[in-house]
Amino acid sequence: MTMMNFTFMACRNIGALASRASTRHSSTLLRSAASTLASSNATIISRNTPKHHISPPSPFDNANAIQSRSLSTSMPRRGFPQYTIFGPDSALAIRAVLPTFKRAGHDGVSVDRRGKLVLEFVPRNNTGAGFAWSDKTLFSLSVEEVGLCLSQLPNNCMELTHATYSAAGQDEEVPSGLSGVTQLGGDPVEKVLTVEPGEGATLKFKVDYMKAGVGGQNIPGMEGLPMTPMEITIQAGEFEVLKSIFQSSIPYLLGWNTTMDIASAASISKGINGNNQMY
Repeated sequence: MTMMNFTFMACRNIGALASRASTRHSSTLLRSAASTLASSNATIISRNTPKHHISPPSPFDNANAIQSRSLSTSMPRRGFPQYTIFGPDSALAIRAVLPTFKRAGHDGVSVDRRGKLVLEFVPRNNTGAGFAWSDKTLFSLSVEEVGLCLSQLPNNCMELTHATYSAAGQDEEVPSGLSGVTQLGGDPVEKVLTVEPGEGATLKFKVDYMKAGVGGQNIPGMEGLPMTPMEITIQAGEFEVLKSIFQSSIPYLLGWNTTMDIASAASISKGINGNNQMY
């Protein structure tokens, strides 16, 4: 081999080695650049992606859960529906006395005694501050009397008269014939409720003990009762509230909704069980 050929072959080998080294270096640079770019993109995505952070329950959540469990296990069993209107000299309160029930047959229930709405006339204290709730005078309204109020008021005058009874030293409006209750003899003193329309769509409610048409009477043997007459004037808006109470209370006073719910549930149960026999 001549010196010229050897020199040419050596130069070609050196060029090939340099080309391979350059290729390897470029590939290394490309891989490094790709790795850096991927890392950079991952960092950007990590910064822009919202983080879902689950916080531990707060003391307020625990308190609400405890309160919810407490209410579900200790709900009140008694309610006292009442609406009160306050006047300058007296107050008028209306409250409900619900009916009593009794067992009918081996699995039924019926109304033993109907409910009633009770009007309470309460005088103001002698000092002028507050009301003397212990000196109130009661007037009970039967279901039919509630219906009469709805029929006659507010356009017409209305008067209701109840006999007075002696029961444990108190003025109670209860039907005669009940144990421990006797109607007073002699010239009777009657409890009279009068409702009269006034100016500006007002209504005046007045309760009085009357004897032979004369008011302000005392019941014999029950001289400790509050002095009458006692009256209060209510406004048109207040009467609208009373009227709504009257209307919505009638089914409850009759026990109609309670017994209807029970009867409906029994009818549904019979239908589901395939026993649809009519009464």
